[in-house]
Amino acid sequence: MKLAMIGFGQAGGKIVDKFLEYDERHGSGIVRAAVAVNSAKADLMGLTKVPEEQRVLIGQARVKGHGVGADNELGAEVAEEDMDEIQGAIDGIPVHEVDAFLVVAGLGGGTGSGGAPVLAKHLKRIYTEPVYGLGVLPGSDEGGIYTLNAARSFQTFVRQVDNLLVFDNDSWRKTGESVQGGYDKINEEIVQRFGILFGAGELEGGEIAESVVDSSEIINTLSGGGVSTVGYAEEEVEATGGSSGGLLSRFTGGGG
Repeated sequence: MKLAMIGFGQAGGKIVDKFLEYDERHGSGIVRAAVAVNSAKADLMGLTKVPEEQRVLIGQARVKGHGVGADNELGAEVAEEDMDEIQGAIDGIPVHEVDAFLVVAGLGGGTGSGGAPVLAKHLKRIYTEPVYGLGVLPGSDEGGIYTLNAARSFQTFVRQVDNLLVFDNDSWRKTGESVQGGYDKINEEIVQRFGILFGAGELEGGEIAESVVDSSEIINTLSGGGVSTVGYAEEEVEATGGSSGGLLSRFTGGGG
């Protein structure tokens, strides 16, 4: 599945950066194009994989590159005001080569939680491709303003996308773990799970794909709208039949 990913806000930009790293590591080619949008200049400069020309600084007239300070109403306003600049970066995306747009944002901050729903509504109005959201819920220890932002953004975001994929930080953050170390690990977990979902059916190195669904099946599944989450598990398969034998071991001559 080929996606145009747009990271909105600090968390959104970092996650899209991680998706690009994932693509490089696995050769999956999921991210056909990537854009990062933020009201904080330092956050955009901290990205390593999103091309510089695809990083969009919004709200300069209002916040002068210093971010919106967890004010998601202001985040929505600057997104509306600077939508032409965002669209300028999106215009460089080969839309005919993508299966869907994915707008990625942390729902607790200001820029992402306020701006991501605004962008999703804009994309839905212009393009025929599905528009999905990937929203990251803040941890319960991050403070009341982040919880309030998430509650507001969640309700708005889910109405503006074809499906809202949700990741809950509290499910993964370990007690006593540093904020930075915790979020780095969480971002890896997000990319691992959704990378496998969107990479389903892709052949890698000529081998049979790990999953046997394709992009049209994913699109059909998500087309019902609403909210989705993704579970992930893996298990080692024993190479030998073991001492107890069994049907497979009889076929392979491993026991009777």
